[in-house]
Amino acid sequence: MTAPPPPAHWHCYRWTGDRRTYDGESARRPPHLVVQDIPPQEWKQIAAASPAFMASDVPPLEVPHWLLRPVRTIKATFEAPDKASAWYRDQISDLSPSFLSDHDKDAVRQAERLTAAEDRLIWGGDVVGGWYLRGTGFASVQVVACSANRIRPTIPCPMR
Repeated sequence: MTAPPPPAHWHCYRWTGDRRTYDGESARRPPHLVVQDIPPQEWKQIAAASPAFMASDVPPLEVPHWLLRPVRTIKATFEAPDKASAWYRDQISDLSPSFLSDHDKDAVRQAERLTAAEDRLIWGGDVVGGWYLRGTGFASVQVVACSANRIRPTIPCPMR
């Protein structure tokens, strides 16, 4: 068995908001549960059938579903995994003073997380991070492989 080709690029997403908004699942899922790969056109039809899903900038329940969302939700795009990893690192640096738990603020833990993220991106995977923030906030930072995503290879790139 041969390894799939590496993704052409990664799209980066960041969301910060109230925990209660994040916990509301209705806007975080497309209208149909899809358990197998479907053609790209069907993905577009499923996404279009849910205006709430398409309008939301809250992270979807399934990471590759970011690729169904409008281009406006993309914060950055990188062709090289090291550049995508650097963006992810910068987001964590920016957010970490607001992390609720000392465990998440721990420098050793953050370094381990960043090393694992870099390894995953080199492999061609997605990277997901989520943290509770002081007060009632939550932050999500995600780097999603595109063209093709290893979990959902038939979801079309939102930039095409």
